[in-house]
Amino acid sequence: MHKIAAVFSRFYARTTSRGRGMMLLLAVTLILAIASGEGVLYSVSYFLTLVIVGSYVYLWPRLRHLDIRIQSKSHVVQVGDMLKVHVYLRNDSRLGTGWVEIMLTSDMPGSVLGIATAVSARGQERLEIHALCHARGVYTIGPLLARTSDPLGLFRVKITRGNPVKVMVQPPVVALPYFRLPLPERLGEESLQYRSPTRTPQVATVREYIHGDTLNQIHWLSTAKNGQLMSKEFDSGWGGDVWVVLDLERRIHRSQGTDRTDECAAAIAASLTHLILREEHSMGLIAYGDREYLLPLGGGAKQMSRVLETITLSKTEGDSPLAKVLMRNSGQFGTSVSLLVVTSSTATEWISILRELRCRSLNIAVVFVDPASFGGERSPDQAVMELVGAGIPAYVVHKGDALPYALSRPITPDDLLIFKQHGKPEQTRTCQVSWNRDTSPEATTTRRASC
Repeated sequence: MHKIAAVFSRFYARTTSRGRGMMLLLAVTLILAIASGEGVLYSVSYFLTLVIVGSYVYLWPRLRHLDIRIQSKSHVVQVGDMLKVHVYLRNDSRLGTGWVEIMLTSDMPGSVLGIATAVSARGQERLEIHALCHARGVYTIGPLLARTSDPLGLFRVKITRGNPVKVMVQPPVVALPYFRLPLPERLGEESLQYRSPTRTPQVATVREYIHGDTLNQIHWLSTAKNGQLMSKEFDSGWGGDVWVVLDLERRIHRSQGTDRTDECAAAIAASLTHLILREEHSMGLIAYGDREYLLPLGGGAKQMSRVLETITLSKTEGDSPLAKVLMRNSGQFGTSVSLLVVTSSTATEWISILRELRCRSLNIAVVFVDPASFGGERSPDQAVMELVGAGIPAYVVHKGDALPYALSRPITPDDLLIFKQHGKPEQTRTCQVSWNRDTSPEATTTRRASC
C-alpha cells in the first residue's frame, strides 16, 4: 500500500481554483446536455474534457525525472551578508520542464529563497539563490521544492528533493579604531603594549569548574568544601584582563522590522571582543539568554572563535535582569580588571552594583543600545546620567548609527546638556557602512565606516 501511494504521489497534481472552476463548468454543461439533448452542449462538454485531461497529461511528466540538490554542505556567514546557495538541476527526461519555480525551504527569519528557471530535455542548470541574513543563529536550509503548472493554470505539481544544509549566521565584527578600552593605568611606568605570555601565580578568584579547565586550575580545598569541582582564576598581574557582559534579557530588547536591539548588542559584543584580543588582552564573556553562557578568560584566535560561536548560539530569551547577572558573577572579576557591559536596559538598579565593583578597582564602561530608537517606549537617559555622574564611561548607540563613530567617545556632561535641549547627543552620527572582507589568517571580518 505504501509503495502504491509513493508511486501516485510522484504524479499527483493539485487542482487550482481555475481548474476547479473549469471542472464545475464541465459538470454543469454535461448535465444540461443530458437534460436537453442539445448537440452543441455535448460538443462543449467534449472540448472541456479534452482541455482538462490534456492539461493534466501535459503537466505530470514535467518534473518526474528532475534531479535537484544543494551543492554546498554548510555555510558560515555574518549578519548583513548575502547568503549564496548553489543549486544543481538535471533533467533526465526527453521533455523540457518548461518554467519551474525552485524554492529553498528555510527557517531563517525574513528570507524567501526562490528562483524561476527552465531546464531543457536532457539538460543541466546551475543556479545561485541569494538571501540576506538578518539575525544570528544556526538555521537549516533545504530541502528544495520545485513546482510548476500547465499553460492554462488548471493544475499545479510540486516535488521535494535534496538534503537540508546547516547555515551558521554569526554576528558582524566591526573595526572600532576610536574606542578606548577602560584599562588600568600604571603610574610611573610606560603603558604596556602587549600582555605578558605568562600569568602570575596569584589567584584572583575561585569559580565553578568549566569544561576545558586544566588539572592545575582545580582548587581542591574549595572542591572538598562545596562538594563540586572549583577552579582557580589567576590574576594576569597588571590588570589587562577584560570581561564582556552581554545582556540578553527578553524584556529589555525591541525590534522594528528586521532591525533588532539584541542583534546590535551582539555585534557590539563581538566587535569589542575583536578589539580586546587584537590588543592582546585576555577576555571572558558572560551572557544570560536561553541559558547561562560563561566563557573563561582566554586569548588569541581560538578565543575569538569561541566568543562568536557562543553569541551565535545564544538566544534573547533570558529572564534574569542585569542587576542579578552582575551580582551573581561579581566573584568572577578579579582585582584591577576591566568590565564592559552591553545592554538595552533602562533600569537603574544595576548601576549601584557597578559602583561597588568600581570601588574594587575595576575599570568599567557601559554601551547602551537605545531601545527607543527601535520603537521602544523608554530611553536610557536616566541610566546614562547616573553613570556619567558616577564617573563610569557610557556610550549610546541608536538605530542606524555606525559603530566606529557611535563608540568613538563616551557621553560627557556637556553632551547631557545638549541632549536635554535637542534630544540627541552630537557625537552620535548616522553613517553608511561599507563592508570589506579581511582575508588575513586571523579570519575576522572588519567593516570600515564612511560618512
